[in-house]
Amino acid sequence: MTGLVTAVHGRSIRLLVEGTEVRAVLTGKAYRGEAPAVGDLAEVRLCPDSCNSMIEAILPRRNCLKRPFAGGVQIIAANLDLALVLVSVRNPPLRRGFIDRNAASAIHEGIPVALAVNKMDLAGPEDVLAVDDLERDCGAAGIALFRVSCLSGEGIVELLGALGGRTVVMTGPSGAGKTSMVRALGGPEDVRTGDLNAKTGKGSHTTVAATLRMLPGGIALVDTPGLRAFPVDHIPAYEMQLCFPEFAGFRDSCRFRDCLHHNEPGCSVKEAAASGAVSAERYASYLQLLAEVSGG
Repeated sequence: MTGLVTAVHGRSIRLLVEGTEVRAVLTGKAYRGEAPAVGDLAEVRLCPDSCNSMIEAILPRRNCLKRPFAGGVQIIAANLDLALVLVSVRNPPLRRGFIDRNAASAIHEGIPVALAVNKMDLAGPEDVLAVDDLERDCGAAGIALFRVSCLSGEGIVELLGALGGRTVVMTGPSGAGKTSMVRALGGPEDVRTGDLNAKTGKGSHTTVAATLRMLPGGIALVDTPGLRAFPVDHIPAYEMQLCFPEFAGFRDSCRFRDCLHHNEPGCSVKEAAASGAVSAERYASYLQLLAEVSGG
């Protein structure tokens, strides 16, 4: 039978098979392949004693979200319809760099991206203006932005409409409210939330491993641990420009076909950033990520 992987703990796997949660272990043959990830589809041989159920194969993935980790690449989740980046307008503060890193990694894998800015109930006038600017820049990149508050319920209905019937991975820094968002979207009330560290302003980890939950509206939500860093070293330098879709209307006009839009003469992307046709902040973020993946 085919099951949907909802949690991975070494060779012990939790799956949904025809709506029922089962536990199974990887056979030696399956274990020799690529390690399974949340969201994978697996061939399972069920046994009357669920402790003896076996996963015999992991089916091919259509995509996955990944990041460099401990000298290799960590698969965060697989077979995704959407990557939802959850940040907060305050506590912890809004940081564009984290958003751009997450978005670049998803777009590189062909996964659409949406952004939810949480804690809008705390937003002051300057915060609202910052989110306005962010929304404009995200719109140019094809990233939908939702202003939400898990506390007041602002924007939750609209976000639910965008997530309905889709498999979604939710990433975000610790303290942004991912666990509260799971509950706001109809998840279980006993999901734990973590407090912010009074000295650092950062959140504590309440999710220790990626977990897939089925929520109302047909949402398959992959909740992930709070991420304080999201490296992008797995993206080749020349392909980084493809992770910034707003460059597409200018790339073909560059003087050189292999232009990296950095110091090359006749670069239309650089000129667009200087004129305001491309967001100066997004272009600066691109240059930072390009420097990281090219080693200089």
